[in-house]
Amino acid sequence: MPYISPEMIVRPEWIDYNGHLNMAYYGVLFDLGSDPFSEEMGMGEGYLRDSGHTTYTAEFRIRYLREVHEGARLRASLRLLDVGPRAFHYAQELIHSDGWIAATGEGISLHVDQSGPKVAAYPPAVQAKLDAALAEHQKEPIPDWVGKPMGLRK
Repeated sequence: MPYISPEMIVRPEWIDYNGHLNMAYYGVLFDLGSDPFSEEMGMGEGYLRDSGHTTYTAEFRIRYLREVHEGARLRASLRLLDVGPRAFHYAQELIHSDGWIAATGEGISLHVDQSGPKVAAYPPAVQAKLDAALAEHQKEPIPDWVGKPMGLRK
């Protein structure tokens, strides 16, 4: 089962002139929704302070599926798809409180030594947590939208 974030509420300042959530704030919600997962894996704000290591997003793709409006309550899922010694591949969904999926996201997160900055191996404790989460997340089938290339429908 994937990780599910605490509930987040769409703020008025995130609404664009079309009357719905501006596209940039979908990314904000995905990012905010992933922070507790990073903490759980041992890579939160304290990890940067204590170790000088952090995570950087190398790539992230969003698919916008349904409009979201001011005051909407959303949760973000996070599911590990693959974990290596210095990075992980993951998928996310923004799930409306009514149960429908507003957007999906897919990304690559790098483990970075800030002294370079340079990509670096996870310490054993973090690697073990990521590997355990991956094993748990692999118990369910990968969503059919993961890994799909962009392109026009013909």
